[in-house]
Amino acid sequence: MRDNCFGFRGDTGTPHPDGGGVDRPSWGRWTPLLALLLAIVGCECSGAVDGGGHGGGAPCTSTAECAAGEMCIDGRCTRPGGGEGCEADVDGDGYGVGCEWGPDCDEGDPTQTGTEVCDGYDNDCDGVADNGVLSECGDCDLTCRADGVGSGGGSDPAWDVEGDDSEGVGVDDDGALVLDSRSVDTHFIWIANTGQGTVSKVDTRTYVEVARYVTGPDGAGNDPSRTSVNSAGDVYVGNRTGRSVTKISALGAACPDTNGDGTVTTSTGPDDVLAWGTDDCVLWNTRLTDGGIIRAVAAQDVEGPDFTLDHYVWIGGWDAVVWKLDGDDGSIVLRTASPSYNYGFALDGNGNLWISGRSSTVLGRIDTTRCVDDASCSDPVCGADGDTCVKQAIPYPSGINPYGITVDFNQRVWTANHGSNSVTRYDPSAPVGARWTVTNIGNNCHGIAADGEGWVWAACYGAGIHRLSADDPSINGLVAGTGGFSCKGMAVDFDGKIWSINLGHNSAIVVEPGPGLTDATVTTGVANRIVSPYTYSDMTGQQLRLATNPRGYYRRVFEGCDPAEPTTGTVWGELRWDADVPPGTRLLWRVRTAPTREELVDAEWVVVAEVPPAAPPADVDAALGGAGVTPARFLEVEVQLHSMRESTMEVITPRVRSMELTHTCPPSVE
Repeated sequence: MRDNCFGFRGDTGTPHPDGGGVDRPSWGRWTPLLALLLAIVGCECSGAVDGGGHGGGAPCTSTAECAAGEMCIDGRCTRPGGGEGCEADVDGDGYGVGCEWGPDCDEGDPTQTGTEVCDGYDNDCDGVADNGVLSECGDCDLTCRADGVGSGGGSDPAWDVEGDDSEGVGVDDDGALVLDSRSVDTHFIWIANTGQGTVSKVDTRTYVEVARYVTGPDGAGNDPSRTSVNSAGDVYVGNRTGRSVTKISALGAACPDTNGDGTVTTSTGPDDVLAWGTDDCVLWNTRLTDGGIIRAVAAQDVEGPDFTLDHYVWIGGWDAVVWKLDGDDGSIVLRTASPSYNYGFALDGNGNLWISGRSSTVLGRIDTTRCVDDASCSDPVCGADGDTCVKQAIPYPSGINPYGITVDFNQRVWTANHGSNSVTRYDPSAPVGARWTVTNIGNNCHGIAADGEGWVWAACYGAGIHRLSADDPSINGLVAGTGGFSCKGMAVDFDGKIWSINLGHNSAIVVEPGPGLTDATVTTGVANRIVSPYTYSDMTGQQLRLATNPRGYYRRVFEGCDPAEPTTGTVWGELRWDADVPPGTRLLWRVRTAPTREELVDAEWVVVAEVPPAAPPADVDAALGGAGVTPARFLEVEVQLHSMRESTMEVITPRVRSMELTHTCPPSVE
């Protein structure tokens, strides 16, 4: 007489001591016929369908985890054996006939019935166990559903970075999700109207000014000049003689109801400027009166311990004072001495704040990763060879007086030098003494910006826009059609177009670059309602994106069980993914759940897996339970792609080919 060991698998079954099946099967997983057979028929436990026993393959919980041609049997990935197929049980003896029997496919095995059932065995003896009877999830639970996205094959749709919520990611030629800073899409430029005490929010695609805001409590005396945009698209405005900083939200009609009157009240265009204190999109204003007029502003986003971004902004006063403010509430985090007079700020991918030291003729640097409080910021300022110091003052070549400043994708620092007809490049990765490149361009320039295609753009007042190759600045020239304009500020938008802000013409020029030095389409007279636009900082936020550590995300909403069906609710199962995660990069998987799509935006994010060290699959239900979150009908999955930027010259991106999410809809018991 044989033991009861048909090899039926069930999550609640206890493995038999000899490895041949389960002693306490999960009856709800099998048909009544199989349950009856188990009760009345015995068998000899003689090994798995691959002839090698159940213990030889990799551990698994479902067939989806196994290699092609393998099945998950008794917790191990196993390759089925067998012949070319069984016919039906035509002679009524309980076995299929006409088989070429393999090692575990013989006429004495009662599992060979000729009809495939989901039990981990090759019932029809065609060489594959459970073919045609597995659920979408690759197991025997027919209530399990799977849905996915990516380039992993099957019927899953491709990544939709346009339709789904995404930022900073794109799709490569092989269909994999990758980091792409140029895909960040806020499509607004913030231009300070110095003579009016306001800032204009202009759509970079339609060229329409969609809002205008008072920038501080001093009206026209605010004298705004610098604007810097964070990763959320919000702007920080530095008021020069007003000596204050104001944060304005990019959300427009979706701004928070800051005055609590139940209605979002905000500007809708250049002729709709609300009085100070009445526009809900104006979030806060901080006075900074003890460091000279405000000359420099740089937004900074730092990843916090909960994998969200903490927002900060660095402010420079002319009297060599630097403040770090909390980006959420405007409170002062620290105040420290600057290594130079402050005229412009730009951040690089290693957390260095670079300072255009106009009149002090030095390039300043503060390591913001180490300058975090009064004590850590108090070390002496080092010179040109002080790369390891917290603060550094690097002398410019003789005759150079810097003005505008930017950092390119390859972490090189650029300044336009008013009064010396030159543009300079400082490469901190080169040997000391060989870091400066000075290019005489024959015009005095103010603002400067670097794009993601290897070009640097300088605003030359009265002469137009100058274009230079970032790798070989000797390749340079004026952009035809821009001559004679009062170009003051430069910026790159999120479609790669170049913006020059024209102080004396109360307008902007937009350049759509071609591949070559002289290839460009120029549009003049853009945003011609701006007033005395004295702006040449990172007014789109693209410099921050291109120069700092790349980070992006992709989000997709999955729908669980239909509430009209007789189920006990959605049980979210496994999150599976197929990805390459090279050293220096990582992935972070998070989820949030809610009864409706609309409620997802307010739901709590729960971390499911961080890669490395995690490997697929991840148990979503366990993650929700561990966080005390009740699963609901809708689940939003977010994958964050990060590059640690081990090299200042190269960014290596992770590649996510596909992701899949499973869920079950357990039937309700009446």
